[in-house]
Amino acid sequence: MVYIMFLLFLFFAICGVPIAFSLGVASLVYMVINDVTLVLIAQKMFTGMDAFLLTAIPLFILAGNLMNASGLTSELIDFSKIFVGRIRGGLAYVNVIISMIFAGMTGAGVSDTAAVGTIMIPGMTKDGYKKDFSTAVTVISSTIGPIIPPSIPFIVYGSITGISIGSLFLAGIIPGILLALSMMGVIFYRSTQEELPRIEKVFTLSEKVLISKDALLALMMPVIILGGIVGGIATPTESAGIAAFYAFVVGVFIRKKITFKRFVDELVQTAITTGAVMILMGTAAIFSFILTTEFFPQQVAEAVLSLTDNKIIILLLINIVLLVFGMFLDVVPALLIMTPVFLPLVKMVGVDPLHYGVFCVLNLVIGLATPPVGMCLFVGANIAKLSIEKISKSLLPFLVAAFSVLLIVTYWEAAILWIPRMFGLHE
Repeated sequence: MVYIMFLLFLFFAICGVPIAFSLGVASLVYMVINDVTLVLIAQKMFTGMDAFLLTAIPLFILAGNLMNASGLTSELIDFSKIFVGRIRGGLAYVNVIISMIFAGMTGAGVSDTAAVGTIMIPGMTKDGYKKDFSTAVTVISSTIGPIIPPSIPFIVYGSITGISIGSLFLAGIIPGILLALSMMGVIFYRSTQEELPRIEKVFTLSEKVLISKDALLALMMPVIILGGIVGGIATPTESAGIAAFYAFVVGVFIRKKITFKRFVDELVQTAITTGAVMILMGTAAIFSFILTTEFFPQQVAEAVLSLTDNKIIILLLINIVLLVFGMFLDVVPALLIMTPVFLPLVKMVGVDPLHYGVFCVLNLVIGLATPPVGMCLFVGANIAKLSIEKISKSLLPFLVAAFSVLLIVTYWEAAILWIPRMFGLHE
């Protein structure tokens, strides 16, 4: 019966039913057929949402929304131009760098695509870049957001597994940097094949100082978040609260771009996004509970181990499944569904749960930019007014680079766990 429930969920999801409802309805059908008391639905939904760590999610979302409303995205773009703007293909490099910095404020890929894309795609097109290439760079660079701390998927994974959020944040730094470098490598190769434009303006020293000063407020956000957590000064939730308060002060009192009405609008948008996430957490808790009680993870582990006990091949199979799920599901629901299934298996073959969490999230965020239904891809296509097919052609080299990074992250555990171990957050 559990297989029917799983297939029912996939059917609803493919038909376009929201993931939260797909999970809920599939679970409800299972419980009705098996005559399980429906009181369990309320109990498990409440349990799934009743985690202190999850209170960090709305605070990080609010912080990102307020920083974007303060107009700091444009200032960060100008700051990035100082370093790479004069290089051929400079705006493409700027696009990647701004995504790395913006990742330190939001922790979500789709918001990165929306915020950076509305500025960078028209800007790059105006400066002579092909629109499909500009969109592809924006879409793929947005996948850095959920990897470089803070990361909402890492918070969700930590709440499921009990792994330290601080160690997850630190473990995401190297994969995030590798992703960015791989994208820059593709841009560099592209610049050798064709004459990509470059910024002709030469910044004077006074202009560089002024631009850096303006961008300093935005650059302080990642320092506040990571510094508080790693330094043991604040918990992830407290750091999120401090970041939200900092963003409020910057937007209202320093930049003076957030009016009372705009602040209310951002609160409403944060509440809507948070509500969607929490409903998803609740219905996923029911779904995961049923999978666990039916010993579905153990069945998957036994099935895979019956095919092979080679760790390399098992990790490759897991990557393939996660990539396929990532193409059709957003990161959080895919994480909620697949973690209970694969975590017991990777533990059996000797994979550190922290390491698994990093390459699992990386798999799923690559899916945000992967056809046919990557969410970042859809947002980018909507901004650029281009077809998914046209963008996908320009996106292909970047996806190959991202998959290469995925293999490195999957099989080089020591590099991923090095920073958490250095700070004493992981054995």
